[in-house]
Amino acid sequence: MEDFKGIRRFLYNFSTTGWNMIDSILMTFYVAFLLPPKEQIAEGMIQFIPNKRYLGIITVLGAIMIFGRIVDAVTDPIVASLSDRSKSPLGRRRTFLLIGALPLAVSVILIFFLPVPSTSIANGFYLALIFGLYFFFFTIYVGPYLSLIPELGHTNKARIDMTTAQAYFSLIGAGMVMIGGPLLLGHFMKTDSPVISYRKMAVIFALTGAVIAYFAVIVVDEKRFSDAKPSKTPLLESFKKTISSRPFVIYLISNIALWFLFNIVRSSAIHIGMTLLGGDEAFAGSMFSILIVSAAICFPIVGMIARKYGKKLTMILGLFSFAFFSVAVSLSGLTFVNARVWGLTSIALMGFPVAVLMVIPNVLLSDLCDLDYRITGERREAMYFGVQGFFMKLNLGISTATLAFLYSAFGKDVSNPLGVRLAPIAGSVIAIIGIAAMLKYPEKEIAAKLKD
Repeated sequence: MEDFKGIRRFLYNFSTTGWNMIDSILMTFYVAFLLPPKEQIAEGMIQFIPNKRYLGIITVLGAIMIFGRIVDAVTDPIVASLSDRSKSPLGRRRTFLLIGALPLAVSVILIFFLPVPSTSIANGFYLALIFGLYFFFFTIYVGPYLSLIPELGHTNKARIDMTTAQAYFSLIGAGMVMIGGPLLLGHFMKTDSPVISYRKMAVIFALTGAVIAYFAVIVVDEKRFSDAKPSKTPLLESFKKTISSRPFVIYLISNIALWFLFNIVRSSAIHIGMTLLGGDEAFAGSMFSILIVSAAICFPIVGMIARKYGKKLTMILGLFSFAFFSVAVSLSGLTFVNARVWGLTSIALMGFPVAVLMVIPNVLLSDLCDLDYRITGERREAMYFGVQGFFMKLNLGISTATLAFLYSAFGKDVSNPLGVRLAPIAGSVIAIIGIAAMLKYPEKEIAAKLKD
């Protein structure tokens, strides 16, 4: 077994840029594209789906996302089991990377090409299908990709280095879309309609992301760099073994809470920029650039805290600071400080918890995968990431449905932004639950077992 290093490790880590670009297109722009503020509709945007509530709480977008996340969640452990048990000549993980990248990009593009150019329930059924395909192919690629971390990182230092590098590349991918996207929209809107502009932007970034994602397929030779053997444990048995681990369940609750808040903030960012801070799409790009630069600066700080005080405390600090600064953003325009100054300062300070989110969870989960290997003698990394994905996707669907409900019930426009203010507060409440869970994480006991 050779050390995985040099240009191969660089290109494997760099592939994170690709799939993060594709994911960021969806998570950053789909709410603003499908349910634009009425001020944007007056300038040529189209509202493609109804914004009404059914049975008091269910919105069309919320139902679509929950359906898509259910499809995604169900496929996570299935794909994980197939990957763990795969005997493909290409390798247990690389085969799935090859299959998943291009369809993932195409499916996110199709979200911006709805069949009916008006508010229509038919668009709702179309989106349910396309979202289901998107999340399916996301699982096909990302689950096996992340499962390679504990296999290719042969030491704890190598894993931390890999996850930190991937965090930087995640920021690059997200930054290219979150900063470049609004800039491209502004450029295209000089000559094209807003809808056409969104479509051009999605095609450019999605196909570029797919090309970058395929670098991992080229450089990862599992036979040379991993000694992992195919698992023999069936799907259901492997799933039960994974969720029976108490440390894993504690970690999972904490990580879900962190991502719930992150998804709320990311999906509502454009609305925050427009309604609370009085900006446009280009201003939203400035917001994202501040957050990304701040997070990049904080990566070494996160690593230092984790090495000196432990990953558990780092996660708790990340959850607490994210909740605090999210509430601060929701108060923009309600304090004695200028709304933009207050909001942008709060967003800049979110760099630390975003850095925590992008570095620490994968290192913690790699530790838990190693612990399971020491106990069972089997490498089931994909199932751990798959079970995490199962609950994470349900969590993200619920967070999006929560956001859609708040917008529908309390408002999402400049004249009535209460729903936009309440969204970060709702996410912060969930983050507090994550802190309570992480306080019980047995970090010292796990470290002792791994050391032995």
